[in-house]
Amino acid sequence: MDNGINRRALEQMMFKAFDKITPMPEELFKEFAAELRLESYPKNHVLLSAGSLSEASYFLLSGLVRFHYTTEDGQEFNKAFYNEGQIVGALSSIILKEPSRYTIETLEPCQVFVVPDQVYASYGKKNLAWERLFSHCCQMMLVRNERREAELLLRAPKNRYIQFVRNFPDLTQRISQYHIASYLGITSVALSRSRAKWDEELETP
Repeated sequence: MDNGINRRALEQMMFKAFDKITPMPEELFKEFAAELRLESYPKNHVLLSAGSLSEASYFLLSGLVRFHYTTEDGQEFNKAFYNEGQIVGALSSIILKEPSRYTIETLEPCQVFVVPDQVYASYGKKNLAWERLFSHCCQMMLVRNERREAELLLRAPKNRYIQFVRNFPDLTQRISQYHIASYLGITSVALSRSRAKWDEELETP
C-alpha cells in the first residue's frame, strides 16, 4: 500500500477515536495530525523510563503496552495495560512537569503516532476539543486507578483475576502469565496453580 494512503487511513483511525470522545473539527485535526510522527517500535521497547520527564504521548494504532513500577532491587509491578485505539502517556509528568514514576514499555510490536506534549498543548489553545479530550483522558485514568485500588485492597486474588478477565477479555491471551500475575499482585506460581480452576468458574453460568 502507498505510504501516503496508509498514513491517511491511520490518521482517520485516530480522528474517529478522538471524535467519538468529543466533537473534533476535522480540518484542524488534519493540521494537528500533520505534525505527528508515525513510528513503529519492537516488543520490549521503552517509550518512557521511570525518572524521565514526559516529552510525548502516544496514540496506539496497533500493539500493546504496559505501565510498570520498578523497585530498587529490580522487582517490577504492572500498573496498567493499554492496546490499540488508546492514548498512553504519563499524566502526572505532563501535568506537574516532574519525572515519571513508572515506565511505559511495549509488550508487542507497536505502531504509534507520537504526540509531542508541546504540540498537544498548542492545539489546546486553538480549540476546546483538545482540552475536552485531555480532560476525558484524565477522568478515565482516575476512574481506572480508583477501581484498581479498590480491587487490590478489597478483593481476594481469585476475584481480582475474574475482574481482570472481565475487564480485558480480548487481552488475556496477549499478556503473559507473568505480567498478569504482576498486575494482580500475586506470584506467577500462585496464578499458575489456580488459573485453570478460576477460568472454569468464569465459564460457569
